[in-house]
Amino acid sequence: MKNQLLNSPITFPKNLPEGYHYLEDEPVYDPKKHLALEYPKDSISLKDLGYSAEEISKCPTEFAISGVARLLSNEGSEELMKVIQKLKTFSSSGGSRIQHMLRGCVYRSRFLRDLCLCPEVSSFMSKIYGIPVSPHSIPLHLGHCNFAPDDLNRAVDRWHTDTIGLDYVMIVSDPTKQVGGEFQYYMGTKNEVEKITNKGEKLSEKKIKSPHFPGPGYIVVMQGNMVVHRGAKLKEHFDRITMVNGYVPLEIESDDPSRFSDVKSVDPHQLLFPEWAKHKAWLSRGKLNRLIEELPFTDDTHLIIKELKDAIKDVETAINDLSSNEDGQQNYYVDLDK
Repeated sequence: MKNQLLNSPITFPKNLPEGYHYLEDEPVYDPKKHLALEYPKDSISLKDLGYSAEEISKCPTEFAISGVARLLSNEGSEELMKVIQKLKTFSSSGGSRIQHMLRGCVYRSRFLRDLCLCPEVSSFMSKIYGIPVSPHSIPLHLGHCNFAPDDLNRAVDRWHTDTIGLDYVMIVSDPTKQVGGEFQYYMGTKNEVEKITNKGEKLSEKKIKSPHFPGPGYIVVMQGNMVVHRGAKLKEHFDRITMVNGYVPLEIESDDPSRFSDVKSVDPHQLLFPEWAKHKAWLSRGKLNRLIEELPFTDDTHLIIKELKDAIKDVETAINDLSSNEDGQQNYYVDLDK
């Protein structure tokens, strides 16, 4: 059954989780003052990375990663840095992949919440992706921040693909003042990197790209679950900060790439579990709405049953995930950063 409908964006929670409070002294987000949107001059497709037509057909867009784009004005960058510095006290360990990170920011800062949910930014992102998108339906994936490790022998963030499909990576600190610590991505597929890892080999330096960020407030836009990327090792100690904001496609044909196990290992379960349930229910709601509107008159019960099963598949996945007693586990390429 061909999809003709778009899902409606999910509503941000009306109440804060227990133990979370908004900062008392922070700026009011104003897109007129704090945004300075500039589109990237170029982008790379999944085909450019080497993905097959079959692999690409399972994705919501052929887009892989953009060139550098601008999101924030100078004032917006300054205000964001101030807010994140205030929130830094709430940072936690990202396990063996990232030493210091900050999640749940949109439950602690109205400025960050409004920036991450901003309709102007969502429209900007939709044009870059070439499909309608909205801020991610799991708020834990909004305004995620990564910080520099204490040990210079450790990568800021190891080679990996993202636990969600669509996001941007913003440089919050001033990249012109840091030595090393580049954001890098690999011009190849996940399967290619997996094979290299299994052989105990290293990635070809010729295929590692390091975009140049002119200053804070600039971003790269990605289909992050398809692009292998990392934060490289710093060569000197520096307060390097990046922010990742997630998005979801509003079309409902492609499967959800979100990985539950990764975030189960790092996020507070009292936030993650309800958010995961709502996210999966939101996906199924969109598919059920499509079924209600578009299911044709037919006596083909096999077709009808298939459509019903497809519509509730995401909810069944959530039930299975939440019923499991297995510990969460982060997925990344273990040996590539040694």
